[in-house]
Amino acid sequence: MDAGYCVDSLDQGRIAKLYEKEDGKYVEQKAAYNPRSEEIRNYTMGVSTPVFSPTGGMKISAHDLSKYMMMHMNYGKSGKTKIISKASSKKMQTGLSPKENYGLALLENDRLIPGEHMIGHTGSAYGLYSNMFFEPKNKFGFIVITNGCIPTLDRNEDIMMSKEVINLLYTDFIKK
Repeated sequence: MDAGYCVDSLDQGRIAKLYEKEDGKYVEQKAAYNPRSEEIRNYTMGVSTPVFSPTGGMKISAHDLSKYMMMHMNYGKSGKTKIISKASSKKMQTGLSPKENYGLALLENDRLIPGEHMIGHTGSAYGLYSNMFFEPKNKFGFIVITNGCIPTLDRNEDIMMSKEVINLLYTDFIKK
């Protein structure tokens, strides 16, 4: 996969601009791609840990994110290649706490599509909102990424734009 957290090492020509609404206008969020080399050089263990945190930092295309999703949908395999064990993949997909429903990096969600038990992850930073959710038993999944939107939340705090797009895709391509 062509992805990572260290912006300095990524192909800058493949990175989309991100926008956030400020004072009624969409403003480019250049800080989303600030080089991390200075932060890494000044890293202090236990103090500046967010430098290496995945929170708001993963840079990946929808195509490469689909490779990650497919690997998990196939319980650790990408084609014939075993990336992680089936047990590890299932553990990552199983919520550790009923309150959050998060496993090890993945979230269980029964609200996204009525009647479907979806597994995935969300992301948001600098105006970007993303969702990657899949259903491993029936082998379907969705990736929705936007580089600027005005998020509205439903009563479950799901971002409505992504939820609506995923439900439209489900209705048109899966449910039929």
